[in-house]
Amino acid sequence: MKMQIYSCKVVVVGTGAGGAVAGATLAEAGIDTLLVEQGGAYDTHDHNGVLDGLARMYVNAALTVAIGRPFIPIPIGKAVGGSTIINSSTCFRPPRERVAAWGGPSYEELEPFFADIEESISVTTVDEALLGGNGRILKRGCAALGLEIKPLRHNIRDCKGRGQCQYGCPEGAKQSMEKNFIPRALQAGARMIPNHTVDHLLMDGTKTYGVAGRGPDGRFEIHADVVVLAMGTLQTPVFLLRNEVANTSDLVGRGLHIHPAVRVLAEMDEVVDGFKGLPQGAYIDHWAERGIMLEGIFIPPGLMMASLPGAGHALKDLAAAYSRFSAFGVMVADTTSGRVVPGRFGMPFIVLYQINQHDAETMRFGIARLAEIFFAAGAKRVFTNFLPMMSIESPDAVKAFEAAPVKPSYLEAMAFHPLGTCRMGATPVDAVVDFDLASYDVPNLYVMDGSVIPGSLGVNPQITIMALARRAAQRLAVRVRS
Repeated sequence: MKMQIYSCKVVVVGTGAGGAVAGATLAEAGIDTLLVEQGGAYDTHDHNGVLDGLARMYVNAALTVAIGRPFIPIPIGKAVGGSTIINSSTCFRPPRERVAAWGGPSYEELEPFFADIEESISVTTVDEALLGGNGRILKRGCAALGLEIKPLRHNIRDCKGRGQCQYGCPEGAKQSMEKNFIPRALQAGARMIPNHTVDHLLMDGTKTYGVAGRGPDGRFEIHADVVVLAMGTLQTPVFLLRNEVANTSDLVGRGLHIHPAVRVLAEMDEVVDGFKGLPQGAYIDHWAERGIMLEGIFIPPGLMMASLPGAGHALKDLAAAYSRFSAFGVMVADTTSGRVVPGRFGMPFIVLYQINQHDAETMRFGIARLAEIFFAAGAKRVFTNFLPMMSIESPDAVKAFEAAPVKPSYLEAMAFHPLGTCRMGATPVDAVVDFDLASYDVPNLYVMDGSVIPGSLGVNPQITIMALARRAAQRLAVRVRS
């Protein structure tokens, strides 16, 4: 079969938060840009529920896990739009102190980029009506304890509260990348080829001249003056490691942070119908200085039942109580650092991550605070996802939960925001890319995704990723034209 060869000025590999913004920015600056994406292109009418979404739009059908004690699932997107098509549409700017710690562009320098991105993707504060019964329960508990619960900001338009954000919005309300920056890129003259997986970096001495991979019709090559990698925090470093480039720092794949999180469920006497409304509609940042963010979450019944203890009639009774459950999440700004390495035996990559004792104790603290909020709202009992107390039966039992022995392996956690595996920094000794997101080792190679963010953010990162990509792509466009 004949090799398919494409040519362009800049090739952008990946169409998520970083790649889509980079592609649109370059194309609108008049740069001949080609976007390549391993996943398919899906429209609103293609979103047909949980199982279909998991199978089509998640890497490894949402079975990507970090190996450690415990194993931690890390769902990431595989579609035009990347993980933005399957995230909860939550939008935070990064904390000022985190930006300052990078030692690069100041928060003030980045602020216009945050504003530009927020306007472009229709970021708005959630209407209280979209918080639904789940928000009502948390608001009541917080009021009883003198805590503030705040509506989250989301990139949505005309949300109908269908509660399916993580499986593709069936209303087209979520303004993920396939709704804005991808169309902008194409309208400005960029080309895009979905369902094409890049596996090789074409090198000529110390410079790259493009990428190669496999598509539906066989092998292909894309010849370009500049390569922008935006494959995500787990896949970009593995691509570099497999190609043995851009790693004189020995930091590629290292420094992984994932925001470990758990869901806490409360059984109420009243009907909650938590599946109605935005799954992640509100947050509590009262304990942010301790590295804890409490954020709304709700999940379909099958997934919820899998997280609850018991079997037989006991589990059946819990399933029957689904409409009376309220749920919220605990997310930790992790001090743990993990690693991603090339996979073997058909696995694209392997994630290694062992939660440390400090983060486990922080997680338990957050669970206890949520339990107190739920009991203040009238909960009958609270389910923790934390051994040795999978359920807390009364407000008085919260103290026993906090006094019980804690080990990282007691957690049943998930994670959603991998960061840090190709970190940016001031020197090639302590970073993979500079603050323009250019590789220190390969002069015409860039990385524009979450892997460049050093350390944990403590908040959902999509606005940060987009703003950094916007800034870097604008500066790259100037270089390409000069």
